[in-house]
Amino acid sequence: MEILNKIFSGGKPKDNIINCEDKYLQEAQEAVEIVNNGVENGSFSEMIEQLDKLPSVSANRDKYVFKNHRSVLSIVAMVVCALLTISCLRYIPICIGTIVYSGKYRMFAGIGIIISLFIIVINIFVIVKEVYQIQFSNRYDIYVKDLRFKNIEIVDDLAVYAKVKSETVIKDLNKAMRMKLIPQGHFGRDNLIFIVSDEVYGKYKEKQAVYDRYYKKQVEERLRMKERTKEIQSIMDQGQGYIDKIHESNNIIKDKTISQKLDRMESVVSTIFHEVDINPQNADKLGMFMNYYLPTTEKLLETYIEIDEKQVKGTSLEKTKKDIDDAIDKIIDSFEGLLDKFYQQKELDIATDISAMEILMKQDGLIE
Repeated sequence: MEILNKIFSGGKPKDNIINCEDKYLQEAQEAVEIVNNGVENGSFSEMIEQLDKLPSVSANRDKYVFKNHRSVLSIVAMVVCALLTISCLRYIPICIGTIVYSGKYRMFAGIGIIISLFIIVINIFVIVKEVYQIQFSNRYDIYVKDLRFKNIEIVDDLAVYAKVKSETVIKDLNKAMRMKLIPQGHFGRDNLIFIVSDEVYGKYKEKQAVYDRYYKKQVEERLRMKERTKEIQSIMDQGQGYIDKIHESNNIIKDKTISQKLDRMESVVSTIFHEVDINPQNADKLGMFMNYYLPTTEKLLETYIEIDEKQVKGTSLEKTKKDIDDAIDKIIDSFEGLLDKFYQQKELDIATDISAMEILMKQDGLIE
């Protein structure tokens, strides 16, 4: 940032970042105060109306990463192949017995054994292939949770998020592009970064040397910062506590619709803390999120569980549960909106740093 201050004497990029943060905090505080008051007063209907009046925090930019729904087909194919294999295994002993005890049908039995063995081999091949496909689908689902909010991602960071090797990520993303799951995906030089849209890839190609130098520096910085500081470890521990609480609430709540929403919430919250883990300098942006958003969400979930566990049922209680359900929708949208704004600000920082680096490289005669 010292380099940026020297180059941009007017301070406009920094002002843009500050304005973005002010708006971020203002919207967060408004939403938190509404939810806090609604939970404390039990006025959930009024809370929904007030949340509806807030500016939309949903992501507006286009998405270029699509979900993979092939897992169900893979499971069906495996079941069919397994049934065929079992049938063939039961048929082979019959054929063997025919060869031993019947000279008339010995040739047909031999052909039956050969055909059965051929079918078994084919089925085993299909089953193994589908197992690999399911494993790919599971990994890809994790990639989607990270990539759907981003334009550019460092491959090593995605590997850390998915808890796999970088080589596996590269192989999977190439497969995803072939399957049109990421139709506009591109790798940067030496597979260092992954770009999800043609538009951003075009900008990358225009200043490839600058982008490559910048992200190589980022990767080197990751290696130097591999050990967490006490402050970051404390944040990650608190974050894991909230993630565990969401997961625990999900296990307690029986409603399938709420369960799906909490799965989505847990995914977004995990992604936010992952970003802080790999970019510790962003920890100071989580104050409102950790001090207000997550505790308020925890309070809302506890209220829902308390109402759900009551033996007495009535119109009033059911309406309250419905109001909390709607509030959870708004909170999840807010979480995703905050994550999207987090990345937008991150991209603004990256663009500013790259512009500064380009100017320095020009001054040093490294590029035209």
